[in-house]
Amino acid sequence: MTAAVVAALLTTASPATASDLRVYTAKPGTYTVQPTSTNGTPIFHDLGARITVPAGTTKYLSSKLIVSNATVVTETSHLVYCRQAGSTTLVDRLVSGQNVLAGTATTILTRGMITAPVSGDLTCSLEAIFIDHTATSGTQTIRVESTTYVEDVFGVLTASAQTYQPTRTRVDSGYYAAPVTFTAPAGVTSIQAIGDVNVTTCYGTRPETLCVGGRLTGNYAYVGTQLVVHQLNQDGSVCATTTNGALAGVTVTNTVHHFKINTWHTAVPVSTACSSRTFSASTRVTANAGAESIIVEANHQSLTALFVP
Repeated sequence: MTAAVVAALLTTASPATASDLRVYTAKPGTYTVQPTSTNGTPIFHDLGARITVPAGTTKYLSSKLIVSNATVVTETSHLVYCRQAGSTTLVDRLVSGQNVLAGTATTILTRGMITAPVSGDLTCSLEAIFIDHTATSGTQTIRVESTTYVEDVFGVLTASAQTYQPTRTRVDSGYYAAPVTFTAPAGVTSIQAIGDVNVTTCYGTRPETLCVGGRLTGNYAYVGTQLVVHQLNQDGSVCATTTNGALAGVTVTNTVHHFKINTWHTAVPVSTACSSRTFSASTRVTANAGAESIIVEANHQSLTALFVP
């Protein structure tokens, strides 16, 4: 995966039809979890839900994977994979990863902007990977609930900009993830923002290389997030700041290990007192000094977007 910036200014926006808005999984039920030993060759499960993004347009897709009844802690990948007709090549994607605890109902939200090339439509399918995190012998299972879906939130967007986090980054104290810039079109009085990060805790006696030098003990990380949007003046100075509220904390245990944090703001005002209509946004991420360091995952797992429906 490579870092990408998706930006589109479209003049032919149209609302999604009711039948397009939300597509539920056609394949709910119990799935076999791969043994730990097969981690290098993951099995992709097509969950039977698809959304089309027309050529040359951008849509905001949002998907909830809802699972339950896992018999062991299960490494779960929630994937929205987008391809052109007749091709197996991934053109774009949205990704979340989390360890789902045994016997616990869990909802994982994956979302972002998908832009189809001018050469043809993209079909975006909801898929998942399930791998045993415990090396338990025997057949293990997990259930995909019928309420799992992928959704076209607004239809074709009027304007948008999106940035994926460019590199995996360890956070010991504070960090601003996936900064994006966007110019609001003339006449628009407010814009929307999302900022999502996938984080991984640093722990254990044999941490991955990126965790070396960070805090490695405590059995959990305490992660704060805040979506920060600045409207800029023409000289680049900050004119106005909007956030989604105060810094909000969540505990990520070492058993869960990987965790998706979603932030959003549905009404960022466009101030006429500022000398430009350009905005910058990022997700502020903190790691509490009394707990473990964290890694902010890169590419399609962590993103910030500004847009006009």
